[in-house]
Amino acid sequence: MRAMDNDQKGCEVSQPVGGWALSSVQARILEGVAAGFSSGRLSRELHLSSKTIDYHVRVMSDKLQAPNRVSLVSRAFVLQILRTDSWPPRIASETVD
Repeated sequence: MRAMDNDQKGCEVSQPVGGWALSSVQARILEGVAAGFSSGRLSRELHLSSKTIDYHVRVMSDKLQAPNRVSLVSRAFVLQILRTDSWPPRIASETVD
């Protein structure tokens, strides 16, 4: 079960297990990180600055208590935020609308 809410910018977010809210932007960034993309590549593909990408990676890492990108991806798989049945990695549909 998940609860829906809005972030400060009015974007819809869901709250998976543990109360962590994942926005649609963070979902796309997490998928890219899991696929091994650099901040530069993600910034070009998502039309965001690399600093914005790094900010979201840091926020997600802090929430999941992951010291680096590898740990972030590993925890996302363990918490079933990322699906294990696809490549490149995809966010579980229950995590974000």
